[in-house]
Amino acid sequence: MSVRLRGEQGRRERWQQIVDAARKVFLEKGYERTTIEDVEQASGVTRGTIYYHFKGKEEIYISVLSCGLRLLRDELRWTLRDRSASPEELVGRFFDKYCEFARTHKEYMDILDHFHSGWETEHELPKDLVEEVNRLFFECINEAVSVVELGIKQGVFAVKDPFLETLMMWSMASSALRKTTANPRTAFLGVSWETMKNALKEKILATLRR
Repeated sequence: MSVRLRGEQGRRERWQQIVDAARKVFLEKGYERTTIEDVEQASGVTRGTIYYHFKGKEEIYISVLSCGLRLLRDELRWTLRDRSASPEELVGRFFDKYCEFARTHKEYMDILDHFHSGWETEHELPKDLVEEVNRLFFECINEAVSVVELGIKQGVFAVKDPFLETLMMWSMASSALRKTTANPRTAFLGVSWETMKNALKEKILATLRR
C-alpha cells in the first residue's frame, strides 16, 4: 500500500473513531450537554484531530446520523432480499426491521428527528454532508417503495403512489414508537408496544390492499 493510500486509510479510521465515540456520548448525555471535550475524552484523540475532521459538534452529530442511516439501509436490504416472499410478507418484514432498529438505536432516530425539523439549516452544515444524509434517507425509504411497487404489479396492492404510502408507513411507525416506548406515561395509555405494532401493521396492509 502506498504512503498516500495509508494516509487516506488512517484519516478514515480516525474519522470513524471520533464518530463512534461521539455516538455513545450523545446517547448518554444528549446533544445539548455533550461538549467537544467529552468527545475528545471518549475517542482518545486530540482536540486538534477532531477539528481537523469536523468544524464542530454539529457536524459530528449529523455524521453520526449518516452512519446510522447507512446501517439501517443495509439491514433493510438484507431483510428484503428474498423476493420470493409475497409483497405483504415483505412489507411486514420492512415494518418489523424498521421498528426493531428504531428501538435498538434510539440515538439515530432522535438525530433524524432533529435533522428533519430543519435543524441543519441553523448550523451551517457542510452541503455534502446534508446531501449524503438526504440520499441515505431516500435509499432507506426506497427499499420499501420497491416492495409496494411489486405488490401493485402483482395486483396485491391497489394504491397509486408507492412513495407517499411508504412515507405514511414510516411516519405512523415513528409516531407509535414515541407514544409507546419513549413516553413516560406509557403505563397510563394501557397499550403495549407489541399490541400497537401488530395493530398498526394490519392497518398498513389493509390500506395497501384497499
